[in-house]
Amino acid sequence: MLRLFSLISALILLAGCASTVHVPTYHDEPLTQTQNEAPQQLTIQYLGVGGHLMRYGNATLLTAPSFTNPHFLRVGPLMPISTDKARVDQYLPDVSDAQMILVGHAHYDHLMDVPYIMNTYAKQADVYGSRTMANSISPAVDSSRIHSLNDIMGNATTPGTWVYSKHRDIRIMALESSHAPHFMGMKFMQGQYEEPRENLPWHAFAWKEGQTLAYIIDFLTADGTSAYRVFYQDSASQEPKGLVPDLGDGKSIDIAILCPASFAQVDNYPESVMQNTQAHHFILGHWEDFFSNSLSGPQRFVRATSQDDFMNRFLPALPAGSTWTLPELFSTQHFGPGGVLLH
Repeated sequence: MLRLFSLISALILLAGCASTVHVPTYHDEPLTQTQNEAPQQLTIQYLGVGGHLMRYGNATLLTAPSFTNPHFLRVGPLMPISTDKARVDQYLPDVSDAQMILVGHAHYDHLMDVPYIMNTYAKQADVYGSRTMANSISPAVDSSRIHSLNDIMGNATTPGTWVYSKHRDIRIMALESSHAPHFMGMKFMQGQYEEPRENLPWHAFAWKEGQTLAYIIDFLTADGTSAYRVFYQDSASQEPKGLVPDLGDGKSIDIAILCPASFAQVDNYPESVMQNTQAHHFILGHWEDFFSNSLSGPQRFVRATSQDDFMNRFLPALPAGSTWTLPELFSTQHFGPGGVLLH
């Protein structure tokens, strides 16, 4: 009864309006001819929630895109939700060449749209994530395309195992991370699936979190060395989880993708990850209010998270010489060697 009361109270509080964004946002800017012709560019397009489309040469990677975004009153227990296929059809960019889809955790807002995208649009891509992720979508996706990384993930002190794309032009390393509580110390949709499900989850609370992962993503040159190194996480983490170990190759992190949502529900975030990664550029993802939002036009900041408090923590923690962006929905950023933002 207490748990139900807490859930109802949280939903009532979350019903409050999300705030208008007053943090400077990044929008598409035309490159100069010199910049446009610069070789070895990495592009990252923000797709909303935890979704990013990354391209380097012929190598394309997706982090789990989410477009359906049901109203928050539809995401309680036993309230049916499913992929809005027409919405995905309208807003998903061309991902026909994607080789890998990375899932940080298995909640509905990171995984529910993935089976439809894989079967309809990203037919060459394999998906990577936790065992719970794999067991959640196994009824809808061929098992040969689903990869569980629990047993080979690294942690803050020990590297994990590199996993390569089919063309060996991308490699990823999963790292043990954690998911911040959603509100007032309460975390919803916890749990794991140890065995494959018979059917896809049909309500939000059936999309269980599983083991939350962060990733190191390397885009590789023809000789197998890292041209760009990206750190990615789709939820705020409690240190030491979510931190990167010494990988022993001397390669720095060019770009780190962080998550403002629920940052205040854990200690020393985002500072711990910023100090750990020392990235040359930071992208703030999963920042917009994704409950029944229109994907066209301006977005509002995620509810129950203070953008002012986040920026008051984030800006003083920026490493010397590092840059940052809060990308507008569907904007594309272009990076040169070293993670230098071209604009």
